[in-house]
Amino acid sequence: MQHSDFLPASRPALVDPGSCDKWLERERFTDCHHACAAFIGLLDELEDAPPQAAACVLILEKLRAPMHAALDEQSRRFAGKALPLVPAEDAAFARSCDLWLAQTRAWRRLLRASWSNAELAPDRARLALRTLECIAGLLTTQLSARRAIAPAHWRWLHQGYALAESENLAEVEVGAEGSPNTTCAAVYAHALLMQLANSAALAQREFVWARRWARRWASKVRLWRSAENGGGLGVNLEGEAGAQWTPAGTPGAALRFVDCALVARSIRSRLQKLAEGAGPDTLGLGKDCPPLAAQELLNTLLHCWSDAPQSRQFPRRSTTGETELVASFAGIHQTIAGTAFSGEGAPWDYSRQRVEQIQVFQRVVDTRAVTPGALLPEHWQSQDESANGFRLRRGAAGVRLAHRQLLAIRPGGASQFILCEVRWLAQEQDGSISIGAKALPGLPEPCSIRPAKASPLQSGIWTQAFALPLSKGLAPNLVLPIGWYQQGRELDLKQSGEQFRIRLEELVERGHDYQRARFTALGPRG
Repeated sequence: MQHSDFLPASRPALVDPGSCDKWLERERFTDCHHACAAFIGLLDELEDAPPQAAACVLILEKLRAPMHAALDEQSRRFAGKALPLVPAEDAAFARSCDLWLAQTRAWRRLLRASWSNAELAPDRARLALRTLECIAGLLTTQLSARRAIAPAHWRWLHQGYALAESENLAEVEVGAEGSPNTTCAAVYAHALLMQLANSAALAQREFVWARRWARRWASKVRLWRSAENGGGLGVNLEGEAGAQWTPAGTPGAALRFVDCALVARSIRSRLQKLAEGAGPDTLGLGKDCPPLAAQELLNTLLHCWSDAPQSRQFPRRSTTGETELVASFAGIHQTIAGTAFSGEGAPWDYSRQRVEQIQVFQRVVDTRAVTPGALLPEHWQSQDESANGFRLRRGAAGVRLAHRQLLAIRPGGASQFILCEVRWLAQEQDGSISIGAKALPGLPEPCSIRPAKASPLQSGIWTQAFALPLSKGLAPNLVLPIGWYQQGRELDLKQSGEQFRIRLEELVERGHDYQRARFTALGPRG
């Protein structure tokens, strides 16, 4: 290698939009992780040896689309995953945050320079908007990973909007190639809407829909310095937290009330049209959103974005002490039953799965077996509870939990485990995991099921399940492993030494690893 191949440290990595185009053509990104790393390295080089200010603006504009495409692809590796993230998922999350931070630094540096550089002054609205977009992107990334947002990041977001507001830039529309015009106020409102949507309680596909709809309706949000009647959603521009319900008359020059009345009107209009049979795609909700799912999420967002806090049907009370928790379906069954489960397969059972297991492991592997460690309940700290739910926290490492996963929980002092479902979960700044668990109705009774009409290709081996006896006059429920429910399907059910033929009638709810269904008993089996 010749000495001329080494460039002085003061020479910019990119000097103009043309060199940026050549860099994008020269780079060959094998995957989104490599792409994010390359963009971070490039932005660091631009920070160490920046080109001329005007050229830097054009370069960053050209890099926006490919960087955001890489970030969108990267988010699929960690968004909505079980917590805590595995190392590969956590690395993808950290790399995404690093790229958003690198973009924020680049645009913020130009924004600050616009007060001393006359060449940048006409572009101040764009610089303010891009800075705010990057901070909002960082916050949305953290919400998608169910991470608590750091107070410093909230402070950056509020400061970015406050600066735009003070310079009369908040409502200035800025366009970009391939995307509609937007404003600082709309970007700020979008971030607040996503925080208010309680993303920790949304499935990943619901989070994607909510983010899309929030972006569509963010321009309808109005920020006022006062509220009417009893108060409204308010945010403190000098604070370190998101929006929350604030009484009218609360003092503070930095207080802004978030008026979502126009957003609520748009949601109610779409709910009415969905009820009349209109398709979600015709209402701008997207082709990937089924009508029933759209109605359910719209009702949830309507409550989050417009309703005042209401008294709970089941009031919560603060508690202290430890709560035992078991997570896996098989582990829950064995813990409640108190004995190891045996499928009691017939000696002639020989499925394709067993053939593959013999070829790979030289033996049959029972996927329903419980590992020894899985039977040891984890100890979580109880924070509060109500008649139908619990809020728990775990500081130490432990089992991964997913949204709407089945759990068995035994509060301190209780004699029996009850079945619950994870309704929301989040990872705090210190790495601890917090969850909200909703109890399923009825005390679980362990049982086993198998297909009633086993063909020669079906093993007919018994599988774990739970019966949930309800009040007199109500149809009993059956908690099944995921994938077992089919309307009208007949099963053999074995419980307390007796065997019955049952028919599945209606799916009550579907979780991450279970299904709860109503059933009808058809008669005893010999």
